[in-house]
Amino acid sequence: MKTASLFLAILVPLANAQSWQRTEKTDAFRGTQYSQFTLAGKFLTPPQHSSLDAPVIVLQCKAGNHGYGGHWHYDGKLIDAYIQTGATLNASLSSIAVQYRLDDGKIQTEDWTPSTNYGAIFFKDITLNTLLYGHFMPHKEGTNPPVRKLTVAVDEYLAGEVVMEFDLPDPTDPASVCGTLLKRD
Repeated sequence: MKTASLFLAILVPLANAQSWQRTEKTDAFRGTQYSQFTLAGKFLTPPQHSSLDAPVIVLQCKAGNHGYGGHWHYDGKLIDAYIQTGATLNASLSSIAVQYRLDDGKIQTEDWTPSTNYGAIFFKDITLNTLLYGHFMPHKEGTNPPVRKLTVAVDEYLAGEVVMEFDLPDPTDPASVCGTLLKRD
């Protein structure tokens, strides 16, 4: 019996590893409610010192109808978006140089914002649009397909380059709640 339980304990997280995990949260200070989406990835080149076994994309979003103009609207808004590495990243006071590749395409370089402990890198809504759909503009329903693989490289402080990969499942739920998916009225 213990073997079956152990097998299920290992199998269930593996089955869920490639899907967005949604959790409803409440901000303890403000009392506002939001949805948090997480997606675990893997280290292709792991950090020398990390508190995590795998990197994690975290999206914090607030549902609600937001007008865009014409006959278009969003069903939500991005509050925060970041990748947790568990390592101390090499950064200036205000930015971290990040390189990423979408679906084995061309390498792109941007400056993202470090967390206060330099263990995570924050990116903006325009970058979320790019990471999910390959273009910086909001995504219109029914147009080009989403990105399927994201590879990210960033330098660890006093160490080498950390390379992370995320297999991106269907982004419809987080894209809708985070204001990336533009819908017709």
